Amino acid sequence: MRIRKALAITTLGAALTSGAVLLPTASAGAAPSAVTCGNAHWPHPNKDSGTGTVTSGSAAVHTGPYGDCAVTAYLDKGQKVTYDCYSRVSAGKKWTFVRHPKGASIGWVYGKYLDDGGATKHC
Repeated sequence: MRIRKALAITTLGAALTSGAVLLPTASAGAAPSAVTCGNAHWPHPNKDSGTGTVTSGSAAVHTGPYGDCAVTAYLDKGQKVTYDCYSRVSAGKKWTFVRHPKGASIGWVYGKYLDDGGATKHC
């Protein structure tokens, strides 16, 4: 799996290799108050058994289903991911919570960057 960093790549790589669950953290450039980011605010049960492939050259992984949420990593084009579920934000954009195929949590990816648009089961 090739993920470029927004977090320290060695930490991210070690966590993914070991199958650890990654919990996104807040960043200094936090989103506006109208946007809520982070796992505590966006529980994401694994309702979907689908998989997909990243189609963008560098798809950002966010702490919540908004572009204003902190970026924790980037997924390379061709990366395989599994889906937990999706959420639609106020602008109607579909975001999917993705995992590494071996089970480690990654975060929220905008559906436009996934070959099939993302998960089919709502969170």
